[in-house]
Amino acid sequence: MDERPNKESGKLRSNFACGYDRAEAPPKPKKRRTNPPTKDAVEHCTTIRSLPPELLEEILSRVSVSDVIAFGATCRTYHQLSLSSSLWRRLCHRQASGTQQPSAATPNDWRRTAILKYSQGLQMQRLGSGWSRTPQWCRSGGPSVSLAVVPPLALGYRRSLPTRDHLLLFDYQGTVFLLRNAATSSFRGHMTWRRAARHAVLCQNAKDFAVDPRSDNSFRQYIYVLVSHTNSGAEAVPPSWPGPPGSAPPLTPPRCDCVEVYQQETSQRVFRMTFHPSLTFIQLRLTGSEVNRVLLLVTDTGKVYSLSVNETQLNTPRSYTVQLALKKISISLPHLPIAQVHSSYSSVLYLTGEGSVYLEVHSVGVYRQFIGTQQGYDPHNIHTPLPLSLPYKVVKCSLGLSHLCLLDDCGRVFMQGSNRYGQLGTGDKIDRGEPTEVVLSMTPVEVWCGLNHSLALLQGESGVKEVQGCGCGGGRRLPGCSKGSAVFIKLNIKVPRTARSLCASKDCLFLLCCHDIAEPPLFRCPPPVKEEEESEVARDERERLIWQLSQLRECESLRRKVDILRWAVQRHMTINPAHREFLVQALIAIRPVSDGPSGQS
Repeated sequence: MDERPNKESGKLRSNFACGYDRAEAPPKPKKRRTNPPTKDAVEHCTTIRSLPPELLEEILSRVSVSDVIAFGATCRTYHQLSLSSSLWRRLCHRQASGTQQPSAATPNDWRRTAILKYSQGLQMQRLGSGWSRTPQWCRSGGPSVSLAVVPPLALGYRRSLPTRDHLLLFDYQGTVFLLRNAATSSFRGHMTWRRAARHAVLCQNAKDFAVDPRSDNSFRQYIYVLVSHTNSGAEAVPPSWPGPPGSAPPLTPPRCDCVEVYQQETSQRVFRMTFHPSLTFIQLRLTGSEVNRVLLLVTDTGKVYSLSVNETQLNTPRSYTVQLALKKISISLPHLPIAQVHSSYSSVLYLTGEGSVYLEVHSVGVYRQFIGTQQGYDPHNIHTPLPLSLPYKVVKCSLGLSHLCLLDDCGRVFMQGSNRYGQLGTGDKIDRGEPTEVVLSMTPVEVWCGLNHSLALLQGESGVKEVQGCGCGGGRRLPGCSKGSAVFIKLNIKVPRTARSLCASKDCLFLLCCHDIAEPPLFRCPPPVKEEEESEVARDERERLIWQLSQLRECESLRRKVDILRWAVQRHMTINPAHREFLVQALIAIRPVSDGPSGQS
């Protein structure tokens, strides 16, 4: 055999060593024969269903809250396991270790606490169209969407309000947090302002808080907080004692409500008003100017009280007595308890427990914008509430300077007031003196009325949420629609699935995120529309129109058809007179054309 190069001979040796020739394809590898598993092997195979509940609970305690909820949605057995009290207690201690937990809580409380802690958050999207309008904290060129710092002691966010230099957060434990700005160094060595990067506790045991209702944050110099404190100076009273007869009940000092006023720049308390222990308040709102600041206080029985404070004298250390006065709506309508109060600079909106709405306007100009006329305005009796005619139960409200928005229990949206910039979302710029329904593409979650624009937080059937807006788009109030819109359109805003409310300033838009499983659903399904029985007059009218239609079809002349149609429009159709006249004149104009041979049908 001839000698071949080493390279070629190496190939031959390797091929022959494998047992096949170069021209032949390599043989296919033989499949390994495996025997099917026996019945005993299948029974002893370990699956997730074969794990004991204690081991599954141990595994679930090391995953996130969303994973536990998703695991419980697979079947009924795992759903019952996902409701375990010990499981949610361990999740609370691991994921919400900074929260002040109660010593003994029901299973729902532990689960609710963990979900509140997991879903809480505050997303901010900066606004402003130019360098001069852009605030200092967002001139660094960073992302337009950011998340605020989460205080470790916070347990679920309920409300948020921006001030000139800070951001206020109110959680389910009754704690008001003050989020401050911070300066950090960037990778280029420049100082960058970060919005809401530090936090501090402003007040505890709070029930509600309020600031100046105007949209300009520069007016929000003071923060009013409704607090419940123990009155240590009062005589202790024995509570209801369920102990054995003859045993002495413990004496506990009574609790009383008070309003504490803080200066937003220094976070220092400058004033405090204490009320009698017999009065228990649940809501606080402000209206008016700095010289005559009016505080509106709602009691647990639905009564509304008011008192006036001069903010220019709050820094003066002195003590004086303020007089509480019962509002006229509680005097004139004592049988209607007030559930919610919404205020603006010169107007107040009352929502009763039955869902009726009353409007109180303090200025003739604002009265004209809301009602559409000056008739009925009495400058000597400005505190008289005006009922808004709406045959539905209202569950949510939002009040702006010159327009308002109402949500009924079926999720319908009604707008009223000034529509100069299209902020009512009706498709035009005509003011509305009565609540007018506005159709939205999705189910509303929250609405917010600004100075000359409106925002709506909507939710789809799949749970995806978006923000739609209408009105003036100047200053990027409507991201993605700088020219504004007279109808609600989708805005360029990233919305988390747990977003529950929104508010905005001239610099930033805030989305408050939280989910409370104990909160009942706000809206109910709309009732089915019942077809009304047709009256005899309507039945006769329908029969006559059917007869005219049959005559119209049997007629061969087009001229005769136009005459029959014109006679039916004049005699039987109950439409707008202007529309009827237009239709008749149009038919008369068509009639001569139909006389020619080309007009035959």
